[in-house]
Amino acid sequence: MNIMQSQNLLVILLAAIAGWVVYYIIDNIAYERSAASRVRKLIAERSSSIFDRDGQKVATRLGISLDVWKNTLYWAQIGGFFLSWSVGGIFARGFMMAAVVVIAILLFNLPVIAWVLAIILFFLPFLQVRSKAQETRDQAKRLLPETATVIAAEMDAGSTAGQAIERAAELPGPLGRILSDAVSQARQSNRGMFSRGLNKGILVEKLTEHRLTELNRFAMQLDRVAAKGVDAPRIMVEIARGLAREYRSHVQQTAANMDSELLMPMTLFFFLPFMMTILVPIVITFMTMF
Repeated sequence: MNIMQSQNLLVILLAAIAGWVVYYIIDNIAYERSAASRVRKLIAERSSSIFDRDGQKVATRLGISLDVWKNTLYWAQIGGFFLSWSVGGIFARGFMMAAVVVIAILLFNLPVIAWVLAIILFFLPFLQVRSKAQETRDQAKRLLPETATVIAAEMDAGSTAGQAIERAAELPGPLGRILSDAVSQARQSNRGMFSRGLNKGILVEKLTEHRLTELNRFAMQLDRVAAKGVDAPRIMVEIARGLAREYRSHVQQTAANMDSELLMPMTLFFFLPFMMTILVPIVITFMTMF
């Protein structure tokens, strides 16, 4: 490897590190948009791009199955992100960015390590979607105690289990939207919201298909409560208290593990720049000696 190739390799590595740092910063910054900008963003996201219109066709022709990405994209869209994206669009965006890097490698005779950057860019759109999907899942978990409390309060006031869930479906947030979808499906079909015997209810079916353990358990608990008759309000209150205790325990455990959670940000923003500041001049000086 000559000096020019080594310098190209160093530039690629620095660009990849800088891109990751910028992505990490942007992904973790929360800011409030004005009403007008939110409306413009909503309109823009509802209009699908060429990636989303033709991405699935390209993946199908290549024999690539994208079904494993559907649940991740669903959770991201429930949180209000990537509303116009499709799984084919995720593939097309990554494929396009990777193709640009491959063309640059062939044109400029970049070192072999540059292919790693192409692989990273191919999966970058999916990683963005997965990040937002995980954020939405965590938000849904946080909303479980509050939603259970609302359902328990409604049932204690004399509402049926179905009416209480309809009231909870009006709550803002991803969990409210998931319940609203289940309620809508129950209204449009001839099936009941709750299970009866061997017939699975719409609520359990819709909530378990999202593959979230806490949500699956919550759906089964609601299904059992609906069959308890006069004891249903009392049991629902106990479920709400149990979910609140579990959430407090989870918060305490997260706080105890805060040191390990801060390891990645400290590595990105302190240790890694420090090491690059020291090593880059040494490497450049060493390469110029030969």
